[in-house]
Amino acid sequence: MRKVFPDVKRLESYSPLRVSFLGGGTDISPFLEKHGSRVFNTTIDRGVHITYTEDDYPLEVSSRDFLKTVIMGNEHGKNFQNKILELLMKNGIKKGKIYINGEVPPGSGLASSSAMITALMRLILELNENYHDPMQLAKVSYEEEKEFFGITLGIQDPYAISVGGFKYMQADGKEVKIEKFQENRFLEDIGKGMLICYTGGTRESSEVLKNQVRKSADEDSETIVKLNKIRELTLKLVESVREEDYLKFTGLINEGWEIKKTLSSKVSSANVDNIIRTALSNGADSARLLGGGNQGFVLAIGKQDRLWDVQKSLMTLSDFVVRVNPMESGTTLFDRSF
Repeated sequence: MRKVFPDVKRLESYSPLRVSFLGGGTDISPFLEKHGSRVFNTTIDRGVHITYTEDDYPLEVSSRDFLKTVIMGNEHGKNFQNKILELLMKNGIKKGKIYINGEVPPGSGLASSSAMITALMRLILELNENYHDPMQLAKVSYEEEKEFFGITLGIQDPYAISVGGFKYMQADGKEVKIEKFQENRFLEDIGKGMLICYTGGTRESSEVLKNQVRKSADEDSETIVKLNKIRELTLKLVESVREEDYLKFTGLINEGWEIKKTLSSKVSSANVDNIIRTALSNGADSARLLGGGNQGFVLAIGKQDRLWDVQKSLMTLSDFVVRVNPMESGTTLFDRSF
């Protein structure tokens, strides 16, 4: 049967978001290069979808998150979407439609900007027939986010998202080593006991992190001591995973958060403290704010038989409290051509 329409290339790139249990902050320059980073994280079943549809018109980038469309040849200013347009054109993609759809608000502490850029770079590499593996994707995504977009970020984000799953990450400078943990009963129980609670606002994590960067660059002794302590606690957290010691695991997350929130007055807030206190007093075994700090999502972990009590208590403080599950896969490309 003759086709009514010619074949149309349509690709969908999906990047999961990540939650970091411990070690965030040690993965940011210049501490990263001078002392090395240790992080334990996982990807979750929320993410960013980017769809590319081929056509013969000038490149169009639209996003539900930003409620805005930009088109090649009609750019104004240097906002984030225009930078996306510029990146695509720099890589030879000048026609077609790009649609971006995130499942949580940008600036949420779940590495949403890295998820968007990693999904975007996966599309670019595919269209240019230059994709090799998740580690290559993570490396180029980190470089573009930091250098091209000018975002201050931890090196863990694009690697966590590209590779997926529970993983222990060691980074010394830009050399990253990943130990991915296979799913077992212990990690399955952790995953079934996780929820995230929206604090009611987002923030530009890059701005929050710049204070830490300045202190690290100045070799502020108090900051260096605290980040090294977080690094050491991460090593103990990994031990707790190997030992399948739940109380040690959740206790170390709480201990790490108590240190992290002293790195800057902007890391926490009265609202965040109240959400964490409420979670812990209603059955959660650990709770911490995700990302650079001050706003976004709080991660709470509890036993499955107490998770509903935790969720109910947090729903009195937030309109968005959802259970999340770990996701084994990282950034993935789907061919939806028709």
